[in-house]
Amino acid sequence: MEQKEMMHFAIKQVKEFSTGLRNVSRFVSDDFAFIRCIQGAEDLMHFLVKFRQPFRLMEGRIVYMRSGYIDVRVNLREIRIEPHQLVVASRGTVLQVLYVSPDCDLSMLAVSNNFMEDWQKEELLMSYLSGRLYLKLPLEEQEEWRMELMCTLMWEVMNDRPFPKETLQSLVSALFRQIECFCAQKQTKDSTRYTRKEEVFNRFLELVNKYAVRERNVSFYADRLYLTPRYLSTLIRQISGRTIMDWINEAVLQEAKLMLRHSDKLVYQVSDALNFPNASFFCKFFRRLTGKTPNEYKQEVWKKIADSE
Repeated sequence: MEQKEMMHFAIKQVKEFSTGLRNVSRFVSDDFAFIRCIQGAEDLMHFLVKFRQPFRLMEGRIVYMRSGYIDVRVNLREIRIEPHQLVVASRGTVLQVLYVSPDCDLSMLAVSNNFMEDWQKEELLMSYLSGRLYLKLPLEEQEEWRMELMCTLMWEVMNDRPFPKETLQSLVSALFRQIECFCAQKQTKDSTRYTRKEEVFNRFLELVNKYAVRERNVSFYADRLYLTPRYLSTLIRQISGRTIMDWINEAVLQEAKLMLRHSDKLVYQVSDALNFPNASFFCKFFRRLTGKTPNEYKQEVWKKIADSE
């Protein structure tokens, strides 16, 4: 059976999935997409979870939630995107949508690196384009009003002819500058929001998501965080109730599932890509964490695809 190339979720898939939907206002070009309005769980589930599996963003996303909520898994952590919240996720982020409420209403912007080429980039926009940004930000009433104004202006401009790329570049830059101001205001009002341990844990998860495929030694993460392995192990267990190896194994398992689900790699090729000593070791690892062999998992996924078509 032919596999579908969905390991990466890119703007080209946005274009494909947004056609034929009833409650979607959209503009999609090759490296810029603005979904001004998606309303209702049915359209959103079709649009975001066509494959009902984890997927990796090839370009970042900005999501502004007006009403309803979405439960998602983002780089190993489960979060709920609620009304009056703004989420910014860089390219490379691994997402899995778990649940969409029937009353959801949101806007979504996707901007590729190519689109912003040769444009002056401020700090937050640089973090976004370099794959280093993930934030979830609650918006106050005035901030929401500002977001709606910026969305409306962008929507009006992008429908001009000829396509006003430079104007849109400036608006994207202004949007990130505005988000940066929102963040600064929140930090000023809530400067003690995270404890030192929570900050270390958040940084640890960033490192695990980035390096777990090739680095599975506790000392590597402790060195990066300027802590002893023993202290880091104790801290992670206190904060999360899980061990460092639990988090590392989960990140590796996530990558394994992505490859098995979305690529044509054979089991031994997945094992090599994930730096296991051999395929047998990888199969034991996968079965211990999932109760299935890699081939059983792959066949189960293919069957679900066939049943849904």
